[in-house]
Amino acid sequence: MKDDQKNPLGLDNKQYTIEEFGDAIRNKFGADKTISNVMLGEMFLTTYPIYSCKIKKSKNHISQKSCGCC
Repeated sequence: MKDDQKNPLGLDNKQYTIEEFGDAIRNKFGADKTISNVMLGEMFLTTYPIYSCKIKKSKNHISQKSCGCC
């Protein structure tokens, strides 16, 4: 199977809320059920900030230098 360089997680090509993103990560990799989807999404984005481009931005969003999309 060939890895997609732009989408190695295999997520749908859409914008996610942080909760939807955490749920997608949980479905892909599994996680402790005591961690909320929001917390899981935040933890994943802290480690892999490049995926912040997949998150819907709020009106008062401040761009991060490490994401490369904003």
